[in-house]
Amino acid sequence: MNRFLTILFLFISILSWSQITAEKTSYDFGEIYAEEETYVDFKFTNTTDKSHFLLTVDKPRDVFYIFSSKTIAPDSSMIIRFKIDANRKGKFQHEIDVYFSANQEPITIRLFGNVKEVSNNPLNDCPDFSSTPSKEYATGFQVTIKVIDSLTREPIKNAKVYLVERGELVGDHKTNNKGVVQKIIPLGWYYITANHEDYNENYYDGYLNFKRNVVIIELSQDPEEMIVEVEEETEEEEEEIVVVVEEEGEETQEEIIDIVNEPVEEEIVEEVEIVNDDPTPWEELPDTLFDEKHFKYSNITFILDVSTSMSGNGKLALLRMSMIELTKILRPNDIVSIIKYSSNTEVILKNTSGANKEEIITTVKELKASGLTAGGSAIKLGYKTNKKTHLDNGNNIVIMITDGAFNKGDKNYRETIKNTFAKKGTKFSVVGIKMSEYLTPHMQAIVADGGGAFVQIRTIEEAQKKLINEIKRTAFRSS
Repeated sequence: MNRFLTILFLFISILSWSQITAEKTSYDFGEIYAEEETYVDFKFTNTTDKSHFLLTVDKPRDVFYIFSSKTIAPDSSMIIRFKIDANRKGKFQHEIDVYFSANQEPITIRLFGNVKEVSNNPLNDCPDFSSTPSKEYATGFQVTIKVIDSLTREPIKNAKVYLVERGELVGDHKTNNKGVVQKIIPLGWYYITANHEDYNENYYDGYLNFKRNVVIIELSQDPEEMIVEVEEETEEEEEEIVVVVEEEGEETQEEIIDIVNEPVEEEIVEEVEIVNDDPTPWEELPDTLFDEKHFKYSNITFILDVSTSMSGNGKLALLRMSMIELTKILRPNDIVSIIKYSSNTEVILKNTSGANKEEIITTVKELKASGLTAGGSAIKLGYKTNKKTHLDNGNNIVIMITDGAFNKGDKNYRETIKNTFAKKGTKFSVVGIKMSEYLTPHMQAIVADGGGAFVQIRTIEEAQKKLINEIKRTAFRSS
């Protein structure tokens, strides 16, 4: 019995020593760059039925603090904000002892991180409590984007920075005098581009979170220093591509084509004259105008390349953004179908009204890239799908969005494109996402057979308008 009473007494004593509790006792700042916030809040709660006091804070000289109040009422809390000195590079680990009147032992707080870039802020005081640390936001965090010269490492001011998340533009900014943009964003995968009139554009494509919250984009004035897109094919590279050939009544088979050894037929690109009897061409109309008076209703079938090569260099982000921007202006009588293709082809959206914008956008956002490229099969399925929703006197069009060549061994799709345009007036256009320039003549020859156009999209600005312009061009009532 005596042993039991002794244990019970010790247990009660321990409880009495911990009557002020901390919500957390450590914080990792991660890698710290200039312009980042270097402070964090800790909440302390009084679990007793009496008021208690903050006695003292034993801290290193590289740590500064403020507190919301010195007295903590029963069942209430107080905040202590700690700021670290980021004026010296290198890793740090600080231990801070916080003493309260209710506790016999201090509560030890640990702060650690790595200063990668010295802060330009000379102030040592903590920010006022009217400013809440953005790293503590429940719905987002602060990302720091720094744009620098690739050679001098100097910041570039007035650089244009775009942030795109799953195809939607979430930020459009210019860097300050220190070459920096800061913004609160939710967790996610981002495509971020930076450009300046004196430099070549560059980008970041990747996941961002509370710890991975600093992006440094280097801009170059020398084209040779720009990032090389290794996924794209060149005429000199001895690469093999897998081509899916689908003949009616026969099983699908794979054919290996050696680009170097394959004889290249000269493509004759014919200039297609666009007759426009209207004295006011569509280009001169207001950008926001997309009415029935000036533009026919459209029956659009998209054929989307989601093969592995589309997963890098922001290609999928530009594809998504192009389609989301178009979706925003679609009318209820416009019809959209979407086919995705890689190793296989699949209809993922069928006969959908332009009024169902959320459904279309959600479908586009959920696209993922993997597998090979079955372009020829996708074109045939695209025409079959478009035919089912054909609009008499409407703008019937099949649009392929891809980053490279498709099914060069199967010539049947060329006949499908040409014959359907001649008999039904169904147009065929290609949108090239960061496509190699040497493929341009080949693509122009294909779309000439289908009365469409080859549209190249390489930047966010082009993704915002070029697909919209192609639909407006093909839907314009010229008479």
